[in-house]
Amino acid sequence: MSPLGLLVVGAPRAAAADVESVLALLPPHLAVPVVLALHRGPLDALAAPLGRRCALPVVEPDDKDLLVPGAVYLAPAGYHLLVDRGSVALSVEPPEHGQRPGLDALFESAADSHGPRAAGLLFAGHEDGVAGLHALQARGGRVAVVGPHPAGGEGEDGEMEQLTLGSVGGWLARLAYVPRSKVLP
Repeated sequence: MSPLGLLVVGAPRAAAADVESVLALLPPHLAVPVVLALHRGPLDALAAPLGRRCALPVVEPDDKDLLVPGAVYLAPAGYHLLVDRGSVALSVEPPEHGQRPGLDALFESAADSHGPRAAGLLFAGHEDGVAGLHALQARGGRVAVVGPHPAGGEGEDGEMEQLTLGSVGGWLARLAYVPRSKVLP
């Protein structure tokens, strides 16, 4: 069983094609839910385009939907998508950094609900998400940034792992790795 309980991903709208590429890397039997916040306009239909190369279903959840391993939960337009233990919550709190859905809101809720059992992946290119990723890292979550480190990318909690789009697959594989237990004679 994976010690990882949740993968959260945040990205600015400009990284939508890169997010689609990363979703295509997810194995069909992923043992954890993936929660994704992507900056978007009110009329952007993203679930179908993001899911066309992904082996997992990509859905826009309703408030209080349960998190199920092997599914990707995409923040609906106009809502912050939060994680609350085993379910999601939709929030209409004010936009953060001019965005709703907000990336900081997602990462901070993952830090509060899953702490070290969460991993966070931030696509660089917007100030939103940096503080939330730091909060997740401070709670013991494993974090990485795709692209150049954003301002504040290296904090008092240590350096965040910096990835290229081509190295995200290796990072995901390391997250899912579970060492075999030694068999006693």
